[in-house]
Amino acid sequence: MDTAEQALEVMPPAVLSLSNCPGTTPGTPQSKNQLKKQRKLAEFAELRKLRREREREKKKQKRREAKEQGLPIRTGPSRKELKKRQAADGGQSALSVAIDLEYDDLMQERDIAKCVKQCLRIYTINRRSAQPGKLHFTGIRSNGPIHESFMKNDGWENWHVEYHFDRNHTAVFDARQLVYLTCESDQVLDKLQPGCTYVIGGLVDHNHFKGLCHSRATEAGLATARLPLSEHVDMKTRAVLSTYHVFELLTKVAAGQDWTTAILDTIPMRKGAKAKVINGEEQQVQPLEQDEDLEQSQRLENPEERLEAEPSEPSLAAISSETANESKLLDS
Repeated sequence: MDTAEQALEVMPPAVLSLSNCPGTTPGTPQSKNQLKKQRKLAEFAELRKLRREREREKKKQKRREAKEQGLPIRTGPSRKELKKRQAADGGQSALSVAIDLEYDDLMQERDIAKCVKQCLRIYTINRRSAQPGKLHFTGIRSNGPIHESFMKNDGWENWHVEYHFDRNHTAVFDARQLVYLTCESDQVLDKLQPGCTYVIGGLVDHNHFKGLCHSRATEAGLATARLPLSEHVDMKTRAVLSTYHVFELLTKVAAGQDWTTAILDTIPMRKGAKAKVINGEEQQVQPLEQDEDLEQSQRLENPEERLEAEPSEPSLAAISSETANESKLLDS
């Protein structure tokens, strides 16, 4: 027996499979489009820091140009000035609000991003308020979806906000001093009470979990209240406001505005709100002062033109453009 015959006897017969069969290619767990999207998202994440640096440089340049022209550099106090004000009054602000962020397990990824974006607006509203309040973010799960969404914003840990991880509002505050704001409550909030902390549910659910915040508050034995919307204005749509609209309304009332003026100044025009007619007479709306009129002209409806935060603070314009770009990548 020659060498060739011995080799044939030793070698086992080849087993055909999809990996070695002629004319076939091994299967991949993802399609070409999915792999392409992943590569684009990875490249987009690598360039994120570079984009943030460019945005900061643009903001610095705008501040320099505004300073040269004698224009105001920012709207409202700076972050350092805000800390000084609250340190001067011993932290006893006229308004104390806690945003309940314990609903991330009920929201989809896009709704969590919207919820965090509303928190950014709330932070900006508070900084620009004439009388900034004490702001708390409670119920954040460590390394949870909301925590990860916050970490996408450079400098988020430097915001002048009290973060409470793995602790909800009942663990942070005295339950007797908490008032949970829900539209289902029978109690009307006529006046802001000093020493109370008002809790706003950070839930973006598109009305899928109607009454959930109210039921959780009552189960915890907390006092509840609703904003006096129907008592002061007539609206074409339901009297349900977003989280940052509720906070903005509270800041205006805490600063001295009456409810009717604050409501009409805060809620979107699409709701068609008009001052309530009582005994055949429409309620009088107090005219805005010059500074408030200027602030009204710079509402948060266009964050690209309004937000001028410090370098270590978030940019709503950057986040909006980034979200749009990510949506385009996922749709491509």
